[in-house]
Amino acid sequence: MDFQLPQIQQWCRKVLTARFGATLSTEEMEILWASVVTSTLLMGMVGCFCGGILSSKLGSTLLLFAAPCFLFCRMAWSIELLYLGRLSVGLALGLSLSVIPMYLAEVSPLKLRGAMGVLLPLGITAGVVLGQVVTLDQLLGDKDLWHFGLGIGGLLNFICFVAYWWMPESPEYLCSFKNNPEEALKVIRKLLGQNSVDGALEKQIRTGFGIAQKSKGLSVRDILTDGKYRLPLALLFLMNAGCGLSGINVIFSYSVSTLQRIGINSNDAKLFSVGFGCINLAASSCGLFLMDRFNRRPMMLISCIACGVTLLLNTTVIYFINEVSWLPMVSVGAIVLFLLSYQTGVGQIPFFIGAEMFEIEARSSALALGTFGNWLANLIIVMLFPIVQHLWGAFAFLPSSIVCFALAIFVYFYLPETRGRIVSDTALLISKGFKSHIR
Repeated sequence: MDFQLPQIQQWCRKVLTARFGATLSTEEMEILWASVVTSTLLMGMVGCFCGGILSSKLGSTLLLFAAPCFLFCRMAWSIELLYLGRLSVGLALGLSLSVIPMYLAEVSPLKLRGAMGVLLPLGITAGVVLGQVVTLDQLLGDKDLWHFGLGIGGLLNFICFVAYWWMPESPEYLCSFKNNPEEALKVIRKLLGQNSVDGALEKQIRTGFGIAQKSKGLSVRDILTDGKYRLPLALLFLMNAGCGLSGINVIFSYSVSTLQRIGINSNDAKLFSVGFGCINLAASSCGLFLMDRFNRRPMMLISCIACGVTLLLNTTVIYFINEVSWLPMVSVGAIVLFLLSYQTGVGQIPFFIGAEMFEIEARSSALALGTFGNWLANLIIVMLFPIVQHLWGAFAFLPSSIVCFALAIFVYFYLPETRGRIVSDTALLISKGFKSHIR
């Protein structure tokens, strides 16, 4: 919504004046807008704890409900509909993002688990780029069409909603919670081919059926109070929070205003922002080939350190921005390097690492806590970055740089390698908490 901010705020002023005779000051408008943005984040934090087998379908339903709210809020002169749409989007995303990584991991063969895990952040990145393009002033971003730009996501979600009904159930879920190994074998053959189930795999599934019958999903409280989950929960929560605090949300949520502060005019700033989105998408696409060819642990380490270094570089450049005429382009280059660094690890691995560390009985609750960490980080950025930017100026990116370096240290000491390992082996490796020997 960064591109449409002036148009939507202008509309809000007109609505409040026409309906209530109220005229908002700049500070009051900033408070109103902050409440619009944070409503989505708060509902996302609620939604991530409402996961379940219907979460992805319900998430799409809520997104379909949000689309007409956005489409009709301008015609109805209703800020309430704008809020309702934002609340629906937040709840839908919270529901979906806590379930999709789990589903992708459970339907993926071991050798493709990393590439499949990348599909979620890749889809998010593609959605960001699409949103940037359609909300340009030349398309659906002007004062008369901005509501169509907000509601266009409903078309994509309708397609996804229809497709959900043909998606197979997770074989692990069918065995562990539905007590149906026959259906699990049928799904595996459907996903991987008729010859994918050999005698050994079939015996393994049927032998494990008696154990699976005893499996029960653990609640958030259960895993928080069980010592063997202490380290994996800390890893999952901090990696997801680090993903949100790393600076990516600053770059895209405040891209236009940040670029304007370094001397780039408004129209060019929007085009630069779209360019950043395209580079981010291209870098994210590379994850499809990287994740199953390189180990998770070194990729995460390199990504954290590189993100911290590029943010420090950008901080230095912005501090001296008025000294040399070509420094704004160096700042743009630093942002590009940050995006490339981010998508090699920090921007992808946290989304699926939880499904590689937690066995199925704890997976749903653990992923909910991890997703909560990401939403909480986003809320912190939205609430505090404008204040930090106002008070610290050129040093506004410094906290994100520190977060990246701190996350690198934590990953170095505690993150085990999960590539090529079955989940039970990884879970056993980190079951002794912070005393675990990960190497």
